[in-house]
Amino acid sequence: MTLLPAAEYTTYIGDANEYHIVRAIADAAGNTYIGGSRTFHIESLALHDVFVMKLDASGKTVLFATFTGKGDDQVKDVAVDAAGNIYVAGATTSPDLPLHNPMQSAPGSGFLAKFSGDSGQVLYATYFPEAVRGLAVDAAGNMYVTGSTVSSDFPVTAGLPASRVGFHVPIITGAFVTKIAAAGDRILYSTVLAGSGKDCGGGSSCFTGTRSAAGAAIAVDAAGNAYFTGNTDITNLPTTPGAMLATGPGAFVGKVNAAGTALSYLTYIGPGNLAYVPFSYPANKASAIAVDAAGNVYVVGSTFDPHFPATPGAYQTVFNGPADLSGLIPPTPPPDAFAIKINPTGSAAVWATYLGGKDGDIANSVAVDGAGKVWVSGSTASAEFPNAQGWSTGQDFVFALNPTGSALAYSGRYPNGTASQTVSADAAGLVHLAGPGGIVSAIAPAGRPLMRVFGIANAAFGDVGGRIAPGEVISIYGPHIGPAQPALYTGDSSGAVPTLLGGVQVYINDIPAPLIYVSDSQINAVTPFGIAGQGSARVRVVFNNDSTPDFPAALLFTAPAVFQNPDGSAAAINQDGTVNSPDHPAKSGTAVSIWVTGVRTFALTDGQIATAAENFGCCLIYAETTSNLLLVLYGGAAPGMVAGVVQVNFRLPVYENFGLAEILLYSGSQFANPVTIYVAP
Repeated sequence: MTLLPAAEYTTYIGDANEYHIVRAIADAAGNTYIGGSRTFHIESLALHDVFVMKLDASGKTVLFATFTGKGDDQVKDVAVDAAGNIYVAGATTSPDLPLHNPMQSAPGSGFLAKFSGDSGQVLYATYFPEAVRGLAVDAAGNMYVTGSTVSSDFPVTAGLPASRVGFHVPIITGAFVTKIAAAGDRILYSTVLAGSGKDCGGGSSCFTGTRSAAGAAIAVDAAGNAYFTGNTDITNLPTTPGAMLATGPGAFVGKVNAAGTALSYLTYIGPGNLAYVPFSYPANKASAIAVDAAGNVYVVGSTFDPHFPATPGAYQTVFNGPADLSGLIPPTPPPDAFAIKINPTGSAAVWATYLGGKDGDIANSVAVDGAGKVWVSGSTASAEFPNAQGWSTGQDFVFALNPTGSALAYSGRYPNGTASQTVSADAAGLVHLAGPGGIVSAIAPAGRPLMRVFGIANAAFGDVGGRIAPGEVISIYGPHIGPAQPALYTGDSSGAVPTLLGGVQVYINDIPAPLIYVSDSQINAVTPFGIAGQGSARVRVVFNNDSTPDFPAALLFTAPAVFQNPDGSAAAINQDGTVNSPDHPAKSGTAVSIWVTGVRTFALTDGQIATAAENFGCCLIYAETTSNLLLVLYGGAAPGMVAGVVQVNFRLPVYENFGLAEILLYSGSQFANPVTIYVAP
């Protein structure tokens, strides 16, 4: 049996509810602090509450706490202090948050809260005038927040810019940067940054059009200087003398001195802008920021700017897209990711680089490790994106630039939804990753990835997470979980899908799962019907007698999903037997067949191949909206396919034009992902 190093793991932190992670932060001991929002449903409403969590160095949960009102409470950022206290901030619609020692008792659109890292106790909780987008905390426990405001009376303190914002003509929204005392009871300093200029091609509509600046992320150094980044379509933010770039629009970076009495600098990053009356499309967009001990800042994001200030000798100095934006009209070209290191005075880039292929690439998170390597995570649609240490070809990426920005020290692609949201590095050199949907990992970047389950997805549709249902066809992802030469079930005399294929077995709550496909990094299996009602699940892969650790999964009642094509259309057959496509649309009023998995039915046994039709009455189908219920002709066993795949035949309504019609499938109190059908009159 393979044993992972004590500090290397992958786990799923969620349950039957959907979890959205915004940040995972590692401490010196290898613990991981996680914060985000959890979705719950009240009738037809999807609302969110706040969660914070602490995992120990082995990935086991040692703390879990929630915080909620009777509205929608969404965490936008998380920070941790040296004592392990967890800070969260975000947006709320709740009129009744459970306040504790509040700075502001009257409901606002933002909130701030501090949790004890050893007990989950709320140490303070307060409303804030605006929704918060970015959060940082210093050694003394003071909180730094950023976001945007249109309020003309948003707090501003002496010495810092007080740009004009408000609902006048034009409407102007500004970026705020605010420091809150360690007790959470008062503002220590605050500023609002905006301007009046906008380059959108001229004309009266441009003159009266809205202007907007918003903070995206914030960091603080050991001396208490605050560094922030954000994005704007305004050309004349109050940049400082000697700034790297004095005019915009686009991504900007600034620094507030430790005393909170002045801007040390404020600069734009790059000049690119696509003006198209009455709109402005800045080419550079910042997502995240980090700062090192010397006061250099690192900003990552996305750009389609051919004049982004990439430096000579950087890893990638040329935009992988059009060299000239003039004459372009929206949509804008696919962006590259970027990373830039700016010197402590904000006067120049120490280095700056693109990172991307011919399709869209976006960086979401950045961290600097003890060796000076710059870790970046995000998502890519480019097939040629670097993948030197990767074991997957998924769209999530993690890479590390060397300290000079001239080469990649690490590059790996990961399954969709497992690593793109946040990255952090601990003192031992482990890299802590999280996807938005609840997968959290600690990886050792050196050496061959060790065998383990990295996440599970519905095989029909969806990002990788950790939620499964009985009788669902799933894809299991992980490094070296199967043979280098893929093996596919092709049928046998027993008429059943085997539980041993290519040397691989999968156990879910110790019940063997039927296997459809196995390879080095992906297994397609069917969850056993016998796990129903067991509350939770443990997934384990055995390959040639080598076993992964148990992977925790949440067990759902149903998880319906429609098999679909890459363009989002259903994998469907028309009534005349043709494959539904732009060239072969379904005729109005005729029947269409689709295939679904994750639908709760126990008419067949594990691994059984359906040999005849058997109507389970499994599903409802709606066209466009839930008020347009279609006639379902059949919803049951799919002849020739394994138990767990259901065929649904339904009749289309009458359409007057050729096009795409959206359909919604409903089963077991859950809607599947919307899909489209090509239709004709």
